[in-house]
Amino acid sequence: MLLFEVGFNEIQGILTVVIFGMLFYLLTELKILRREIKAKQPATAANSLLPLQAYERLTILADRITLKNLVARMHASVLNVGELQAGLIEAIKVEYDHNVSQQIYINPEVWNAVIKMKDQNIFIINQLAGNLPQQANAMELSKLILEYSSNKNAELSPVVLDAIQFEVKKLV
Repeated sequence: MLLFEVGFNEIQGILTVVIFGMLFYLLTELKILRREIKAKQPATAANSLLPLQAYERLTILADRITLKNLVARMHASVLNVGELQAGLIEAIKVEYDHNVSQQIYINPEVWNAVIKMKDQNIFIINQLAGNLPQQANAMELSKLILEYSSNKNAELSPVVLDAIQFEVKKLV
């Protein structure tokens, strides 16, 4: 009382369709998995260089806005205290503004240290300039700044540079 008589050829055909269906399903799933894995893979070599390049630029920034380097770049002999003060602060702000986009690629704590270094240097310049008459020769302010910066713990730049170096070692 067989309702359905199935021959060998029919079984073979059914198995072929089932196997091809399973194969199609597995290949589709494999493609999906590959896309997911590719999306989760770490950044390409070019993208992984971005943080390193950002730290390099911030190293240059930290060096360029140290008080002694700022004074060395300004021609104080032809300026008065007020002009030198304004020029030094403007130089700090320009350097900072030029590198502000680097915060995207670096550790936020390092970026906060860079901000504090910038703010501290502006504060120091303002404090030292405030002790002199605005029309005095800028060489007097330059001397005060150089004397102040000769103190080992006067500036944050060594701390910032150490933090940058620490972060770079984690990347390399």
